Amino acid sequence: MQERRSRMKKKGFTLIELLVVIAIIAMLLAILMPALTKVKKIAQRVVCGTNLKGLGTAQTVYAHDYNGQYTVQGGRTNATLANSMGAGNWDAVTLPWSTVNGPGVVTVGSSLYLLVREADVSPKSFVCPSSNQTVFDGKNTNLLDLVQLWDFGLAPIETVSYAYHMPYKGSDQAVTGNSGKKARFAADGQRSSSFAVMADRNPWFDPRLTPGTPEQGNYMSLVSLLPALPAAADWGSIAREVLHAANSGPHDREGQNIVYADGSTRYETRPDSGSRNDNIYSHWAATPAVTEADRRRGDLASPLASYGRGSDDSVLVNDGKW
Repeated sequence: MQERRSRMKKKGFTLIELLVVIAIIAMLLAILMPALTKVKKIAQRVVCGTNLKGLGTAQTVYAHDYNGQYTVQGGRTNATLANSMGAGNWDAVTLPWSTVNGPGVVTVGSSLYLLVREADVSPKSFVCPSSNQTVFDGKNTNLLDLVQLWDFGLAPIETVSYAYHMPYKGSDQAVTGNSGKKARFAADGQRSSSFAVMADRNPWFDPRLTPGTPEQGNYMSLVSLLPALPAAADWGSIAREVLHAANSGPHDREGQNIVYADGSTRYETRPDSGSRNDNIYSHWAATPAVTEADRRRGDLASPLASYGRGSDDSVLVNDGKW
């Protein structure tokens, strides 16, 4: 009997054996965790691209009903562009600005919100899972339905993850006039198939960049280091951190999802992915664009002057820097 008990006791794990097992498990986790994290990132990126694909389709549906025009809020008003329409306006029962002449306040988000009002798009579609935005819940003091509101709340920067081609008139009256109409080069159904309509947020317009990455003010100085020529060898010689400085933030500055005028959506690892290698986050450095550098690097102006300089010049903007 004692001999049997002795044999049974020997079947247990020793302390050293347990430590070895724990060490092996820890090593396996260390190996697998980065892979699992990468899989999660890819999944979030795919969801983000799917969101943009749906928004591009919604813009097409909207354009069919509005003479080929994509969403532009504000009617014919000489509107003022701001980060918020202001308390009492975004959830007003009646139109918060004159549709004929008077001044008004609009946001980039308020133009996109027309897709909620007119195309039955859910506010959830405007949030990239890789971003720090949250879904707009529609709560308002007037107890209006989502389709009765004018914007994504008091602060659309908190609930919209995407940038949209500048929909309003620019500050240069010689180019856009003072009529208050939308910018001459606002996106519409007549743009070329490679024209970028929406994408992840513009890194220059986002005031909440990831800590440790370049500040907004450094954006153009770093983008200016990007090669003007399309040769792969030239692009490969650029330091990784410089290349990433030119990309949007949500996907670790590795690239951005972009929806084009033909409705297609692609994930691109660099910003010069518009028509004829146009930089989608900056306007042409010359009008018309003559050199590769004019398009691929472009230039940055004051926010209100960040509008397209030609029908192929995408300038994707978002609330956050007006």
